[in-house]
Amino acid sequence: MPDWNDLHAARGLAAVREQISAQLADAANDAELPPAPSEWQPPAPVAAAAPSGGVGEAPEWNSESVHRRFALLEGEKQVYDLVRRRLIKWGAFEALTSKSLAKEWVERQDKKLIDPDQARMQVAEAKLAGKQKASRGKMGMPPTERYVYLDGTQEIWDRQLKQRLPARAVQLALGDAWSLWINSPERRQIPHDCLIFDPGMTQSPGEHINTFEGLPLEPVDAPERCKSIHYLIQWLCSNDPDATHWLTCWLAYPLQNLGAKLDTAVLAHSTIEGSGKSLLLSDIMGAIYGIYSATVGQAQLEMNWNQWQESKLYGVFEEVVSRDQRYNQVGKIKHMVTGKTMRVEAKFMNGWEQANYMNAAFLSNEIMPWPISEHDRRMLVIWPEKTLPPEASKAIGRELVNGGIEAFYHYLLNYDTGDFDERTRPPKTPARERLVALSRASWENFLVAWREGILGVPFTVARTQDVHDLYLEWCSKNREHTMSETKFSLFISTQVLKTDKQLWWYDMDNARKRSIFFLPNPPDGVDLSDGKKLGALVKAFRDQALEAGWNPASWDKCQGWVKPYGGSPLDD
Repeated sequence: MPDWNDLHAARGLAAVREQISAQLADAANDAELPPAPSEWQPPAPVAAAAPSGGVGEAPEWNSESVHRRFALLEGEKQVYDLVRRRLIKWGAFEALTSKSLAKEWVERQDKKLIDPDQARMQVAEAKLAGKQKASRGKMGMPPTERYVYLDGTQEIWDRQLKQRLPARAVQLALGDAWSLWINSPERRQIPHDCLIFDPGMTQSPGEHINTFEGLPLEPVDAPERCKSIHYLIQWLCSNDPDATHWLTCWLAYPLQNLGAKLDTAVLAHSTIEGSGKSLLLSDIMGAIYGIYSATVGQAQLEMNWNQWQESKLYGVFEEVVSRDQRYNQVGKIKHMVTGKTMRVEAKFMNGWEQANYMNAAFLSNEIMPWPISEHDRRMLVIWPEKTLPPEASKAIGRELVNGGIEAFYHYLLNYDTGDFDERTRPPKTPARERLVALSRASWENFLVAWREGILGVPFTVARTQDVHDLYLEWCSKNREHTMSETKFSLFISTQVLKTDKQLWWYDMDNARKRSIFFLPNPPDGVDLSDGKKLGALVKAFRDQALEAGWNPASWDKCQGWVKPYGGSPLDD
């Protein structure tokens, strides 16, 4: 039989190629190819917390969104885009937002302003970064443009390095040119308090030097690239819709309102390794904020110099409190969360005051990182219960190298935060309630047990001495630390009403006595001046304590009471 070699010899290579291609095409049409293996997809988002519309779509401009995003060049009719770091001509700005919105915005008294030279420098730096050119340290600015003396100090602002430097460092950098610069009539100087960090651009650019230059990333409208990052937020919040929505708002609000200082913080702690706490709160959010973020450990928090905190919008604190220091650092942590200003201390320089714009997230693998009081509303406490599934971890990794962070940045910029603002309190999560319980002192745990009926005695009128005796017996059974009657009474009186003087009452022997009373829930119509009725309440408290398994007969200050006949069913 003739074969391919005979065909090749008779009719050439082109005929062989034509017949082979035809047979391969027929085989492809007849064969049923197996389906491509499906990749892991994150579960559908929690419906109760999903934002309403707008995600992944072009923003619908309104007065507030235009006000947040753009700044007017001082003395020119051009607009600077704070997100994309570019200049927009007025006609293009009107076409982008509409003429009515543009007119309304330019007539606002509180619109953002920016110095034209500063805006153009930021645009040039953004272009250089995009093209991966040389660092700004090689731009070769002349000394009269590069260095600005801060009047009233021995420090100089370096416009090229974007750093506050001691004069000695600049002198070493300039060498023989130091004297020329220091005596030059073109040398710039400003009052030291006019060097500011102002992300909201509320100060006049003609009088101040603003060290904020915009966030480094450009958002990308590609919601399919960050689906697994959305899932990561739900995973960390244990699929709690309220916590998921609040955490997303907490991440989004400062990006939508640059310079917003939230009175709240996030504490993500768990004994589970690999749950994704650092991945979201440190790696992803740190990339969005760039140089305006910091990841801090215990050594940095405790050191005397805190220049790392200067010009920061976002901070992540990992295991910053050791077990023996957890009670000593609470005040510093609270000030970082709610303080409006901060004192920056740097080596070889005078300290200076700066506005505090840093929003803080805390990460820990401890069950009790530090104590939280029952009335503290600063912290959203989340406890990831499991390690992040391997499929989800791989999917997030693919998103991070394929523009997922830029897409997530766009998602946050357009997330519907509703009525969320700087003071919106976080929801109470089970993790928070557990941490509050672990943080309570012995008297607080006793008060909770008394109020909730766990002790078996009525939460009503009672002698302070009887309550303290019950507290001592409770501490003995539960291995809790005790305290004196005076301190115990003072602590309890911060939560429970107490009489300001001793009241007369009658015991079971009809003997008249005087005592101070707690008055948490007095019965309706009780007359505190009626010694007989007050004595009946004292007897009822002791009788019910006996019925609940306590031993009032052993209380040191339980006088004028006789155990009922038969005693308690639990009494030996």
